[in-house]
Amino acid sequence: MKKIMAFIMAALLMGAFAGCKNAGDGLSQAEPGATPAQAVAEDTPAPESKPEGGHKHGQKSTPEPATESGGSSSEEGAMLTEEQAKEKALEHAGLSGEDVEFTEVKTDLEDGRQVYELEFYTDTYEEYEYEIDAYTGEVISYKSEKSGQGHGNGGGHGSGHTGLSGHEAKDLVVERVPGAVRGDIREFGRDSDNGRDVFEGKLVYDGMEYEFKIDAGTGEFLEWEQEPWDD
Repeated sequence: MKKIMAFIMAALLMGAFAGCKNAGDGLSQAEPGATPAQAVAEDTPAPESKPEGGHKHGQKSTPEPATESGGSSSEEGAMLTEEQAKEKALEHAGLSGEDVEFTEVKTDLEDGRQVYELEFYTDTYEEYEYEIDAYTGEVISYKSEKSGQGHGNGGGHGSGHTGLSGHEAKDLVVERVPGAVRGDIREFGRDSDNGRDVFEGKLVYDGMEYEFKIDAGTGEFLEWEQEPWDD
C-alpha cells in the first residue's frame, strides 16, 4: 500500500513539473517588458490624416484658368479714312493741308491690294500723285512735277506765278451760286486748253449741277453751264 501511494505522488509531481515548463515556454515568446495593451496597439493601423485646408477626403481642387496672351486688338486691320490717307501723303511730301488743293481721292484695287489714289497740287503749280496702301498707310508710289503753267516774267508770288490759286478759283465759282460753299464742288482740276491754263470742274447744289471753266491767269469764266442734277 505504501508503494502504491508513493507511485501516485511521484506521478502527480511529474505532471505538475511538466505544466510549469509549458507555461514558461509560452511566456518566453513575448518581448521582455511588453504588456498586452502595447502589443494590441502595435497591430492596429494608424488612421489616415486629413489634408490641410479643410478639404474632405477625395475632394478635387479646381485649377486656375490659364491667362491667354497675344490676342490681337479689334482695331487692327481697320481701313484708313480719306483724311488719314491725305495726312500720309502730305507728311511724305512735307506739306500741310493749307498748302495744297486735292483734285482726286479715291480707292482702287491694285493686284488684290486696296489702295488710295490721291492727286493734289500747290499754289505754285507743283503736281503730286500718290498711291497709298489703304490699310497700312504705306506709300506704294508717288510722283511730283512742275507743270510750268501759270508762270510769267512779271508780278505775282515769289515763284513768278501770276494767275489764280486753286482757292481763289473756287471762291469765284461759289460766288456765282448763292448759298453754295467750296465743299459743294464735286470735281475740280487744272488743265491746259489750247495753251491756256484753266481751272475746270463741277459744282452740285440745291438740285442743280454747274459745270465751269475758268482762265487761271485772269479769272475769266470761259464756260458756265447749269442743268438739273440727276443723281
